[in-house]
Amino acid sequence: MTDITDLSKHVIDTIKSTDEYKAYAAGLSEIKADPQLYHRVNEMRERNYTLHQSDIDPGELMDLMDALTNEYEDVINNESVARFLEAEAAICRLVQEFNSMVTEGLEFD
Repeated sequence: MTDITDLSKHVIDTIKSTDEYKAYAAGLSEIKADPQLYHRVNEMRERNYTLHQSDIDPGELMDLMDALTNEYEDVINNESVARFLEAEAAICRLVQEFNSMVTEGLEFD
């Protein structure tokens, strides 16, 4: 199992060296500098995730997402938050791509 552990550490180090991760880390640091903003961002992200994981009718989901957007408009329109969320999405895409490559390479169905 140490080979897997070593490879995992290498992958982590490689991801952390990407521009995407550096932008994410910088954005996270920037919003954490304002504890109230950081709290609001996390609150918004948690509620967004919960909504998307629920079995709500798609039409109702759109209404709830609109309400969430309105409630957190000040957070969403914050430039630091926008940069952070964009960087977070880029990291998620990078990790998803990596996971897809591993899964395909293993012919895991």
